[in-house]
Amino acid sequence: MLIPAGITKRSRSISERMGGNTGCLRKGGNGVHSLTRAFETKTLIGGVVVISYIANSLGEVFIVWAAFMIIDYITGILCGLIKNSGYSYKKAVRGIIKKLMFFILILVTILVEFLISFVTRQAGLVLKIEGALTTAMYVYLIGTEGLSKIQNLIILGLPVPPFMIKLFGLIRDESGNLIKK
Repeated sequence: MLIPAGITKRSRSISERMGGNTGCLRKGGNGVHSLTRAFETKTLIGGVVVISYIANSLGEVFIVWAAFMIIDYITGILCGLIKNSGYSYKKAVRGIIKKLMFFILILVTILVEFLISFVTRQAGLVLKIEGALTTAMYVYLIGTEGLSKIQNLIILGLPVPPFMIKLFGLIRDESGNLIKK
């Protein structure tokens, strides 16, 4: 029986009284050490599966959304510099934080989608939702970013085609100003 050097005499006597079958004190036993190793292995495998699922969710729609987000941020800064009261560091940082929160929202959506897929598979159900919720969230965020971008372009005085204005949910009120539907 192998007992680590740091174990006290009292621990050795407990081990000996149990017939040397304490599991976690023996090398290669099936005690806490083996449970920890199994947990670590399952955690690693689970992490790889989740990261792989997330990576598969980052496709063309993600790239379109990221481009919309970058363009919206740039047009927002230009609005501040040209039309509004000037560049505001505080507003710029707030804009970056908002964009980062959108990334967290996408990550949560991907994980919820993964969880639904996993649970339904475990229950023996076939529910093919891979990508549906995430794509819906991307489309929603693209619409949000598109609306903001169109508003920024209008503030900057650029001519925006009427179909783009309608596409992103803007209408003209009685005085001719654009408002959200």
